[in-house]
Amino acid sequence: MAGDGDLLRRLEAREPAALEVIYGRYSAYVMGISLRILGSREEAEEVVQDVFWQLWKATLRYDPARGRFSTWLFSVTRNRCIDRLRASARAPARADGSELGLLATDDDQEVEAYQVERQKEVRAQLELLSDEQRQAIELAFFRGLSHVEIASTTGEALGTVKSRIRRGLLRLREGLERPREVTP
Repeated sequence: MAGDGDLLRRLEAREPAALEVIYGRYSAYVMGISLRILGSREEAEEVVQDVFWQLWKATLRYDPARGRFSTWLFSVTRNRCIDRLRASARAPARADGSELGLLATDDDQEVEAYQVERQKEVRAQLELLSDEQRQAIELAFFRGLSHVEIASTTGEALGTVKSRIRRGLLRLREGLERPREVTP
């Protein structure tokens, strides 16, 4: 199984097979993020299509020195979702979770296992943050609120909100980039 770096090099060379593998590896996760933020399966499907179309057509702006490809891809997805919410000028509707179970197929058990494991890692790292950092990150990334909206919701100064998010994300990144201990 090819790594993300190899797949991205092949994608830049416009190899359709590379896009197919990346889509197979990440589409369910991109769909899950989109569905959670948008609350509409139709809109979430459009975001998935937009994200992977962008990967195929545009020059990639992904920088491996700044983090993992998956993190970058999920950030692109989140930004697309927020753009849609702002364009339609409505508050994010939360998905009830019933459609989230329909995302995985029998073919992608390996991908699903990786995603479940990664979600556990992220949740564990989130728990290590201060309550204020965790709340700010959850409002920004899971509810799709802007920094200004978070400041208004929490009653905190805008600079405080930005600092909490930045520090929290740095701590998350450090925790997620540490090599995992393998137990026999």
